[in-house]
Amino acid sequence: MLLFALSCQQDLAPEFEQSGNLKSNDLPSAAVASVEDMDAQMLALLDGVNAFLESEGEDYRAVMAEYMTAAQGSEEAGRTVFFNNVGNKQLTADFVPFDARRSGWSGSVSGADDDITYAVDQVDAATPNGVSGAATTAAIDRAMTTWDNANCSDLPIVKNPDFGIDMGLVAFLNGLGGASPFILADIMHAGWTDIDFSGGIIGVTYTFIFIDGGGNPTDIDNNGKLDVAFREIYYDPSFSWAINGNIDVETVALHEAGHGLSQAHFGKLHRTDANGLFHFSPRAVMNAGYTGPQQSLAGTDNAGHCSLWGSWPQN
Repeated sequence: MLLFALSCQQDLAPEFEQSGNLKSNDLPSAAVASVEDMDAQMLALLDGVNAFLESEGEDYRAVMAEYMTAAQGSEEAGRTVFFNNVGNKQLTADFVPFDARRSGWSGSVSGADDDITYAVDQVDAATPNGVSGAATTAAIDRAMTTWDNANCSDLPIVKNPDFGIDMGLVAFLNGLGGASPFILADIMHAGWTDIDFSGGIIGVTYTFIFIDGGGNPTDIDNNGKLDVAFREIYYDPSFSWAINGNIDVETVALHEAGHGLSQAHFGKLHRTDANGLFHFSPRAVMNAGYTGPQQSLAGTDNAGHCSLWGSWPQN
């Protein structure tokens, strides 16, 4: 197991019509890549990771990347890309309570193996446009606390030390940035400088699952879901990031942490070309497209979390 036991956009406030819909021109713009180009980049990164892990005989693989975009035009806003060899695109994956395979990075602070741990990269914590590492880290901590405070769950979300390490297994194994292969938590926020994603992608969450000796995904608790080893979150450096503005660090961290906690994208988002308004069915943190600051969970977000974590660890 590859485990190290250190274990030029404007910042515009979004405006809403009386209908509650967001105007398309209220969103930060960026050079937008095609959906095909975005997916191709995700698959190339997954391929690069898994080729190395297979060559080293590691017991986990990267199986999917869930990315969020700035809502642009009528193109699909954010997607989930699956590694070519996992087959079924209805793939689901979740953490297993008391999973000894995660003991090197999960529950390492409180000593309780049912904790879900997270860590925040301090090497790449500052954004290229000047938001300090202290400010982004505080925003990520607030996002994790929001999920931790969901009233239906007693899930303990605990912060692990970062040890001053530049996190980022996906970046490291693809020769990008100055990242490293260290696994420090169940959910690792890997910062802002390791990977420059295709235009339009704001944040990405990578899911790694455990495999058995034959290379097959495991489901040791027989719940019909593949067993998550850990997840990595990256933030794109090319946007103009902000605290309580566009693009809002806490909002994107809340969304990506939702993926880290096994939630998928939710709802529909489309634009009416005639008036430039975005419409949500419904508006939620886990919408696939960024639609302005959103630092509280919507009812659908909370319901999704409760369905996954309401009985933890007696899943």
